[in-house]
Amino acid sequence: MLSSIGQILCEGLKKSLASPLPWDIPWYDTGHMVFFGILYAVLGTIGLGLLIAIIKTIVSMKKSDSRH
Repeated sequence: MLSSIGQILCEGLKKSLASPLPWDIPWYDTGHMVFFGILYAVLGTIGLGLLIAIIKTIVSMKKSDSRH
């Protein structure tokens, strides 16, 4: 009994989401749209912040009058 319920749940999950890549997500499902939309927005914000920090560090290191 328990294994058949587990198989049903796993089969439903397998059909609903194959991978977390944007082109594999069923965007017609509102739950997937909200979760992955927020996830990708947060990851994009973190990545942009890291990129800005790296650029500022490189610019700061190239200044000849700066002392470290």
